[in-house]
Amino acid sequence: MKKHFFLVIFTLIVALGVGLRLYGITEFPPSPYWEEVALGYDAYSILETGKDHHGNSFPVVAFESFGDWKPSLYFYILVPFIKFFGLTTLAIRLPAVLSGISIVIGIGVLIRYLVKEKDRDKMQLMAMAITAISPWAIQFSRAGWEVNLATALILWGVVLFTKELESNKNKPIFLFSSIILLSLSMYSYHSARVVAPLLGAGLALIWIQKKQKRITQLIIPTLVALILVSPIIISLGKNQTTQRFAETSIFSDLTIIEESNLRKEQVNNSFLGKVIYHRYVLFGKEVLINFFNHFQGDFLFISGDKNPRHSIQYMGTFYHFEAAFLILGAYALFSRKIKYRWFLLWWLVIGLIPASLSKNTPHALRILPTLPIWIVIISLGIREILEMFGGYKKTLAVLIALIYLGELSMFWRFYYKIYPQIYANEWQYGYQEKILEIEALRLQNPDQIINVSRKDGRPAMYYWFYTKTDPREVQLENKTAKKDQGEFLEFKNLRFE
Repeated sequence: MKKHFFLVIFTLIVALGVGLRLYGITEFPPSPYWEEVALGYDAYSILETGKDHHGNSFPVVAFESFGDWKPSLYFYILVPFIKFFGLTTLAIRLPAVLSGISIVIGIGVLIRYLVKEKDRDKMQLMAMAITAISPWAIQFSRAGWEVNLATALILWGVVLFTKELESNKNKPIFLFSSIILLSLSMYSYHSARVVAPLLGAGLALIWIQKKQKRITQLIIPTLVALILVSPIIISLGKNQTTQRFAETSIFSDLTIIEESNLRKEQVNNSFLGKVIYHRYVLFGKEVLINFFNHFQGDFLFISGDKNPRHSIQYMGTFYHFEAAFLILGAYALFSRKIKYRWFLLWWLVIGLIPASLSKNTPHALRILPTLPIWIVIISLGIREILEMFGGYKKTLAVLIALIYLGELSMFWRFYYKIYPQIYANEWQYGYQEKILEIEALRLQNPDQIINVSRKDGRPAMYYWFYTKTDPREVQLENKTAKKDQGEFLEFKNLRFE
């Protein structure tokens, strides 16, 4: 492909990706979700005081937030955006937008290392285009999702490591950059603390196999990685690293333990019964069920994640007709002996594990770090079908493009016009108006207790966000205020009940 033509198409795809992620970003979704507001206000607190709203100075591993201990990186990345744009919805969503754009480019670069040289330009552009219009990728690029940042860091960490693997020159800058990005991803989202180290181990094995004479070059980057993640290692077993898993893990589900005890009693506690119905066997079964739930057709192609914040419910994680491409792509991945295919499979498996250990599967948010693998497989599937009908390749390519355009039009129409109305409550729409009314009432009646309902979720945080409350005032009341875990139940003359 001629260079100037490639650059034109590349630019158009990136522009499309930017447009689909940035247009109407403060209105669609219609309001910031409480996790976004919490990220924004604590970043604002750091900017103004060097402490989170609980009074903790520059948290490294995680922010206490609502008592769920959110990984720290997104907070710090937000600080310059809030400095420039103020404490606004735009500021808290821009890092996710930029992460989404980098994912579009990164997946295109990744696939170049997987295919033959003659196919690289076309496959890169194809993978980028698919990512640019992907419902899954768009959904998590238009709100303040920490997982989108983690996915971008993991993807580019793998890309840079692969670049060094493919290079005949000794350029440790790429290797060190990869290690830094993978390490940083562990400070951006919980599941990355499982995915990034295991991906790093897989990449190290490839390095050992491919560059036996340069094995020692892994020593210093490994030490750098250990230093970078040492705060996480030191905090293992503490709330900063365990609280979220404890809340979402299937191992906290007592019904499985109760079922185990009941089953063993039903077989008179026989030795075989104790083995078959041991709690760990039942937990293992549940993990497998959760793992394979992510391959359900309804989740992938029909309605997506059951949580309306994670999917518009009108379409699946992928477009309907991409089912055929996924099947063909999975076939091509191994029959065509795609480079690093076993690593790609490893990436997919470990990317699904954190969600499989949790409740409520399938879960589009927790498995987002696997997005690049799905896109690569879809791209291989499209190439496969074009090769199968080589005589009609151009006609078929135009037909596929038109179908994609039709699917994108349906998705965007629903997302832009219908989704914000049907699922406004899922995004706590109306909180801004509510808070401004409460603040006016509070100022008029400074000595009167005002009760605010918690039924819409996290009213204290929304109050601070929309009134831009001085974080010092919140920090001052932190030690005496009544709380539900880390959530304030009172502030000044307000009572959140």
